[in-house]
Amino acid sequence: MTLNVGSDFKQRWLTAPQAVRQTFMNDLHRICEVLQPETQLHNWIAEDQRAQQQSQEKIEQAYADLKARLLEEARQRRQLALELKLEQQRAEQAAYAAQLQQDEAQRFAEQTQALELMRQSLDQEISNYTARYEQNPELPAVTFNQAATAVSDDQIVSELESVRLRLELEAETQIEQAVTIFRARLHAAAQEEIDYILKNSNFSKE
Repeated sequence: MTLNVGSDFKQRWLTAPQAVRQTFMNDLHRICEVLQPETQLHNWIAEDQRAQQQSQEKIEQAYADLKARLLEEARQRRQLALELKLEQQRAEQAAYAAQLQQDEAQRFAEQTQALELMRQSLDQEISNYTARYEQNPELPAVTFNQAATAVSDDQIVSELESVRLRLELEAETQIEQAVTIFRARLHAAAQEEIDYILKNSNFSKE
């Protein structure tokens, strides 16, 4: 006589929890007892009903424990994947911030160079401007009204100071704009990482 245990019995048996396999073994052992001549059938039936109830409870508990374990393992895998993703995100943000800093440093260097060229141009303009007020050499046949053409030293100093202040203000404006842009980009990068963490934080609640 062949016992029909269904398809894929070997696979189902190997994947069943240990408590389930042990319960089935106990049930088979109890069934074999009924074949013994000394077994009292009435007592065996009463004991079998009680044992079947216990077996059912053990099997249900074993599968409930298995389900809980599988869910926990899945949660841990998702949590690990999230942590790896966040670590990668932080690395990308750090690289992005470093690139921003490098770009801003290069931009600042270019602006500094441009300001230096501007300063040189202004210095040249100042030189040309002051050259116009230099006193012409005296000529024997020509006389000038010095009161009408002379420019005081205070006026020249005032003009030079005005040019210097204009150059400093333009330089400060360029630097402040560069710093403001850099801070805004860093803030946007940090906010993006915070939004990503908040969006994926539900994994830790499972």
